Amino acid sequence: MKKELSTSEIIIKGHLWVNLPITILIISGFYIIHEYLKQSFNIALIGGIVIGWTYWSFSVKRWIKWALTNNVDSEKLYKIGIRNLLIWSRNDIKQVADKLNKE
Repeated sequence: MKKELSTSEIIIKGHLWVNLPITILIISGFYIIHEYLKQSFNIALIGGIVIGWTYWSFSVKRWIKWALTNNVDSEKLYKIGIRNLLIWSRNDIKQVADKLNKE
């Protein structure tokens, strides 16, 4: 029998899998676009955000899937995700849950 995940474990995984890599990608993408590709500040900032947002769309689903397969209640996951700036709507959880139910 699996032990129940604590709220802090769920939050830490979310930050390590989602927020930390996104921050690194946005800063790195900005730097590369601005310094090496010689684009303006605004173009580099938009490019960095697009790179981070693309990664977010995949990584947040992986985090949600991990939480749901470890029997975290979707309402609890939603509250944790919103509070910690990991997800923006219940739809993110619903999409992953529907996909898991089909498997």
